[in-house]
Amino acid sequence: MEFRQLEYFRAVADRGSLSGAAKLLGLSQPALTAAIRKLERDVGVQLLERSARGVEPTDVGRYLLANARRLLGERDRLDQTISLMANGLVGNLSVGLEPMVIHEVMADVLTEFIRQAPGVNVTLTDTTPDRILHGIRDGSLDVGCVPFAADRFGDAVAQVCDWSPIARIAVRLAVPRERAGEVHPDGHGWGRWILPRQMDEFSGMPDDARAALGSDPDFSMIEVSTPQTAIAFVAAGLGVSPVTQQLVGDDPRVAVLDGPSWMRPMQATVIWRRDQEMTPHIRRWLDASRLIATRRLGPANVI
Repeated sequence: MEFRQLEYFRAVADRGSLSGAAKLLGLSQPALTAAIRKLERDVGVQLLERSARGVEPTDVGRYLLANARRLLGERDRLDQTISLMANGLVGNLSVGLEPMVIHEVMADVLTEFIRQAPGVNVTLTDTTPDRILHGIRDGSLDVGCVPFAADRFGDAVAQVCDWSPIARIAVRLAVPRERAGEVHPDGHGWGRWILPRQMDEFSGMPDDARAALGSDPDFSMIEVSTPQTAIAFVAAGLGVSPVTQQLVGDDPRVAVLDGPSWMRPMQATVIWRRDQEMTPHIRRWLDASRLIATRRLGPANVI
């Protein structure tokens, strides 16, 4: 028994005539009659009988008709679901995001992604870049976004992940409001720096700061796990920290200045596991990321 045969049988039962069903299906009446007879031979029982009202299902035919409607409906829903999944419109997506990129672009990316694909269940984890990598490696995350360019990736990232750069994001220097008038073009003289903690998986600001400020006798460093902690420490007068303007917001206790030249722009990069196919969900997330980056940061900063 084939779906095509069930469709023919349903059409005849609904129309109550072979000629009406043949016209609906775009078949000749003899061809449809032959198809129905073949279905009856396949199941070994009469399914239709003539009456004063035309053609009607037998008792067995009514049983088959009810189940044919169910099976054809389930087939149509299955076809629709597969089509939606193929276009990244339904399913599940687990995303790991570093807090700085959430503030700069990724909160709006999520909004755009949900607008495009409301049927996808998105699970977000805001965490540190090394934990994002671990989640991608063990499969608990489908995709992540970290604030590093590929030349900042350690071997552990390069060996496991594929990636796509999204956008450059300017990095500024947050200082206590009362120190806003100080000028230290090369970064020497600020004293204590509050920086993201060192990670084996990525090189970043701690490495750059040590290289640039190692000869400064006043240089010291506090390492923190999240940029929000750094902002709180700057506001308390404990030191200065590289940040993004969006992250600082309008905190009156913090001034945002241009940093020294060695403070490179941050790059938002989407990463996923190399041995995992580029799924429609990941592709749609990438497309939404680039769209929002263009809107928020301007075309010149989109990679």
